[in-house]
This record gives sequence, C-alpha cells and structure tokens, in this order.
Amino acid sequence: MFGLDLHPAVVHFPIALAVVGALMELIYMLLQRSWVRWFGPVLLTLALAGSGVAYFSGNAVHDKAVDQGVPHAAIEKHEQTCLWALGAIGLATLLSWAVRTSGRGLWLSTLVAIAAAGLTVYTGYLGGELVYRHGAGRVKAAARAAPSSQTVPRAARRGAR
Repeated sequence: MFGLDLHPAVVHFPIALAVVGALMELIYMLLQRSWVRWFGPVLLTLALAGSGVAYFSGNAVHDKAVDQGVPHAAIEKHEQTCLWALGAIGLATLLSWAVRTSGRGLWLSTLVAIAAAGLTVYTGYLGGELVYRHGAGRVKAAARAAPSSQTVPRAARRGAR
C-alpha cells in the first residue's frame, strides 16, 4: 500500500490480543465474574480481524522476502503456521461467543483460546526468525540515508567532554 510494508506494523496486534483474550477466557472460567464476561469474546474477535490483516499484509511482502534471499522453506513454515493460528483464533472466537449465553462448554472455549494464543505466539516467533536470522525486511545500503556532513561521529562527541 503506497510502497509501505504494513506487515511489521500490524503483526503485534493479533499476538497481544490473542494472548490477552485467552487470559480473559481463563479468568472468566475460573472466577465467573460478570465484569470480565465479554472481554474474551471481544478481544478474540479483534485478534481474528488483526490476524487477517497480518496474513494479507504478509502475503504482500512475500516476494520481497524471496528476493532478499530468505529460504523458501522458512517462509512457507511461517505462512502455514499463520493459517493454523488464524483458524484456531476463528474457532476460539466462535466458541467464546457461543458459550457466553449458556455457560456450558466454557472449559472447551478456554482451551481452544489458549491453543490459539500459543499458535499465534509461535507464528510470531517464526516471523522473528525470518527477520533476525534470515534478514527479511532489511534495507539495502543504497536505500539508507547518507550521513550528513553536519553529523559528528559518536566517538568524537565522547572525547569532547
């Protein structure tokens, strides 16, 4: 979109929302307090929406990662795990909304939400490996801003004190 790679900016939201949503599911299952009743379903719904955005923004930068020499197997593993996490978050979201009216099956909803959060965190770990181990998203030397002639090297600043 307009030359911007949105993937690094959006991937953190579904991770955080899935983990906190699963935590809220667990808290509601254990405490059954009315004030925490809707936190799980709402957070998991937001995590599902964020995961969809993260998936499609990741597809948009797929070719860029391949061009940078990132191993195809690592990219595919990240993408496949993302699809599993997306499906798990979808199931967790549906179950979370479904069990709120009757209260039956809350343990299953919580278990699926925890599994979905775990898969989402693992997907994030694999994405981090793409960046830090394989160099996905790196900026080429020609694209970096040239240092200004006004800039004083760090070592020179320390010696001037």
